[in-house]
Amino acid sequence: MNIQPVPPAPPAAAAAAVAAAPPPLLPQWVIETNALNLQGEHRLLHELLRSFHNFTREQCAKLRAEGYSSLSDLVNWKYNEIRSLLENLSNRPTTRGGRQFGDRKIKELQALCWFITDRSRRGLSFDLELYKQGATQYISFADRFRNREG
Repeated sequence: MNIQPVPPAPPAAAAAAVAAAPPPLLPQWVIETNALNLQGEHRLLHELLRSFHNFTREQCAKLRAEGYSSLSDLVNWKYNEIRSLLENLSNRPTTRGGRQFGDRKIKELQALCWFITDRSRRGLSFDLELYKQGATQYISFADRFRNREG
């Protein structure tokens, strides 16, 4: 038996196969920020809430509607004010603009606000990678220092 080797595909055919591959799918938060045309700190906050803390699209929209749409908006947002607002929104029916924010989501937002306020007061940049590495630690910091609010 004489088996003939199969010749390699021509480079043009390989390039066409790569070109025919579908583009990679974008994460949902990217699609949303592009649709909303969010830029800068607005985009960063949306990314952090949606992809890291798993807030729903509706929860993020409600925070934006309440005036908290960028990282700078979170500076000096008081611990008790966060809990009060989110509990009130959770108690309100969805037909009247309410959204469910469980205790975990409230604590995550309190931790994020604590981190951003702390960095702002010390004149440091908002290092979100640092925040992501110690997010659970910042929940305890926010809880511990809530009584120091002026």
